[in-house]
Amino acid sequence: MLDDVPTLEAVGISAFDEGIYRAVLASPGITAQELVARSEESPGRVQSSLSRLRAKGMVSRLWGRSPRWTATNPGTAIRSLVRGMQTELDRLTDTADALEAAFRAVGQDPAEGGQFEILAGPEETARWYVRLQQEAREEVLTFDRPPYVLDYRNTLEAERLREGVRYRAIYAREAFLHTGALDELDNQLRAGEDARVLAELPFKMVLVDRRLAIMPLSMDQPLAGSVLIKGSTMVVALAELFGRMWREAVPVYPRPAARDGAPEPAGGEAGRDGEGDEDREVTEPGLEDRRLLALLSAGLKDDAIARQLGTSPRSLRRRLRHLFDELNAETRFQAGAQAGRRGLV
Repeated sequence: MLDDVPTLEAVGISAFDEGIYRAVLASPGITAQELVARSEESPGRVQSSLSRLRAKGMVSRLWGRSPRWTATNPGTAIRSLVRGMQTELDRLTDTADALEAAFRAVGQDPAEGGQFEILAGPEETARWYVRLQQEAREEVLTFDRPPYVLDYRNTLEAERLREGVRYRAIYAREAFLHTGALDELDNQLRAGEDARVLAELPFKMVLVDRRLAIMPLSMDQPLAGSVLIKGSTMVVALAELFGRMWREAVPVYPRPAARDGAPEPAGGEAGRDGEGDEDREVTEPGLEDRRLLALLSAGLKDDAIARQLGTSPRSLRRRLRHLFDELNAETRFQAGAQAGRRGLV
């Protein structure tokens, strides 16, 4: 038997046919009878293989008293096969688009009243979460609160943002309790996400293009299973609920980028240790303090806020006192009210 190295199966050439091709390539002008002797296969199988290779443009027949075979240039022949496969793939893609359009038309039939599909377990929920983002054309809306079925770093989001899909997320205060949460949010904000924070969210949810949504079946066991909602009035209701809670939520701002030799933004890190507070002018809070105001409004405790900002609770309290002075407030409630009146949150 010929040594079969099945490296051409991807372009539709079997291991046996590739063996015959390699024999022809190694011996230009070889006859079918010689190939039969080398392969120890029947003349019919060898002749069928040569016919298939000829149809794919891999070999040519040299006419004469005793027909002989020669290989065509491998690079040219294989590239031609690849181009043919790409054409077929393009046709399949067009067919998929047409079938998808038909699928959506059927799935959104008002007479059906929408569809509900149970997603059993976190693995299936995670797959659908990724799929919904991949299918999004305009917007992804999220109620974000733990526990999570995926690593909380959503690497797909930045890619879809670059492609023009808008992301809006409302975060519950629990979303900021794990270390590094604010840093991860910073990455999403710089990529283009619109984020707000709210002390309480009723449930987890992701809603795509106001036509598909995923939410847990139970808030007591959010990882036990979820429901996928398609083309239903329930999706419309969820979109309306998101809009109302978005208006109530407090915007979260990205951390201001540090510039070499540039002063800290107003209300930023300057004076964090309390030095020079007496001489500091009262100014509007900068981006860093607006982030702090958002976390305060979400109801996070001092220890949790200090952990997110990478400082100690003691330093945070000094910073809060100075921020309250700038806002002419004595309590967190007054600080939130003043910030709201000034349009800072």
